[in-house]
Amino acid sequence: MTKKTEKWQMTLPEDWTVMQAGEDGTEMKIPLRDHPALAKYASKDEAVKALVHAQRMLGKAPEGYVRVPGGDAGADEVAAFYAALGRPEAADGYELPDMDLPDGFEVRAEMVSGLREKAFELGLTPKQVAGLYEWFMPLAMDVHHGLESEAENLRRSELESLRSVHRGETPDLLDRAMRAAEAIGGDDLLAVLDKTGAGNHAAVINAFAKLAPMVLEGGLRGSARAWGEDLSLERLREMMRDPRFADPSRRDKEFVKKVNQGFELLYPGDYMPGSRI
Repeated sequence: MTKKTEKWQMTLPEDWTVMQAGEDGTEMKIPLRDHPALAKYASKDEAVKALVHAQRMLGKAPEGYVRVPGGDAGADEVAAFYAALGRPEAADGYELPDMDLPDGFEVRAEMVSGLREKAFELGLTPKQVAGLYEWFMPLAMDVHHGLESEAENLRRSELESLRSVHRGETPDLLDRAMRAAEAIGGDDLLAVLDKTGAGNHAAVINAFAKLAPMVLEGGLRGSARAWGEDLSLERLREMMRDPRFADPSRRDKEFVKKVNQGFELLYPGDYMPGSRI
């Protein structure tokens, strides 16, 4: 009859104990020979060899392991950590994916540069940055489209409110308002009104239109009073149809000069004869 082989764990002294967590998480003291970790070793020799190997590996990083820097880590240690994760050597090393952009939508170079700099500071990998860019840009384009639609709806609504009040005189009102704004602030003011959308508001248009008689006909510019007649674009257009201006064979130099001076008074700074008609 063959003698039953005794498990090698049973040769360990019974008074060798170790703490072991039970199924409910409560730790209790059990004999070392009953510890389940020893069951995977066929002999005591294998268990001892495994213990020695484990001792040798203490303090060593396994292959592929990256140690997370502590709060007191230096800049070099943090940089090495980010490099191990895959961060490029410099911020311009991030390649952003090409995306189809709608007409009128432009990604500013400073925004892209800022994105790369921030990503590098945070230690992001190229794949992470590309993924964030692909996620964010459609949202930005939707916002841009929404703002454009909102601005266009506002412009139409304000224009309709002007038409409901001024009806057929609306084009002339818009022309007077624009000329008054240009006379007061030039192209810079027109650019601001356009960029901010303020020029689309009926209240702003009405205000400039009310200023037009003073600004364009001399109320705010004494030099226009010396012109000798009521100065307005309509009056100048009428004078340009006069043979003394329009007919080369009958042209009157003094009359032409007076018309040109009138335009200079209405549109100071960048006047070019005939460019405002």
